[in-house]
Amino acid sequence: MCDINLPSVILAGGRSQRMKRKDKSFLEVGDKTLLDMTIERLQLQSRRVAINTNSYSLKYKRYGLPIIHDQVGQFFGPLAGILTAMKWAGDIGYENVITVAVDTPLFPENLLKELYKKMEESNSDIVFAASLKNHKERKNLHPVFGLWKTYLHDDLRKELERGVRKVTLWSEKHKTSSVCFANDLIDPFFNINTPEDIKLFKEYLIKK
Repeated sequence: MCDINLPSVILAGGRSQRMKRKDKSFLEVGDKTLLDMTIERLQLQSRRVAINTNSYSLKYKRYGLPIIHDQVGQFFGPLAGILTAMKWAGDIGYENVITVAVDTPLFPENLLKELYKKMEESNSDIVFAASLKNHKERKNLHPVFGLWKTYLHDDLRKELERGVRKVTLWSEKHKTSSVCFANDLIDPFFNINTPEDIKLFKEYLIKK
C-alpha cells in the first residue's frame, strides 16, 4: 500500500462505441474483468478509491466503493469524469485527486507515487502520465491519467459549460508537467477499445 494519502477515481463513464456499447468495465480477460484488474492495481497505491460511471448497474455496487456520476450532462467525455473526481475529492477534504481509465489496467504500479513527486517538485496544478511512443524519444501523453488540484473544479466546470471537451485544450491554461514511464513488452498505458485490442492484451499476459 502506498504511504501517500491521496484519493483516486476510476473513469468508467465512456460509451464503449467500438465495443458495440458493451460496458468495458465488465469485459473479461481470463477470470477477471477490466474493472477487477484496475481496482486491484489502484488499491495498491491509493487508500481511497471511487468509480466514476454513468451506469446505474448493480454490478458496480458489489465492489463496495463510492459510485460517483457525472455532474454535468451525460457523456461529455473524460473532462466530465475529471470534474466529478475533483468535486468528490474536494468534498472529503483533499487538495489533489488522481484519475485512471478503466480500459487501461496495466498502468504503472508506481503511478501515484511518481505523479505526486513531480507535482511537489514542479509546483504544478496538473501532472500527466506519459510513455515513450514506439520506444522512441517522443513522448505520448495520456491525459486521463493525471493528478489534479481539486481547486481547479470551478474553472473546469465553466469551461465544460462553454463547450470545451478536450482535456489538453483546457489544461494548457494551467501549470502542467508530466512523468514519462518506460515501456516494457507493451506500453503500460495500452488501452482496450476494440475486440482486437483484447486479443493483443491476452497475448501480452501470456508472455508476461
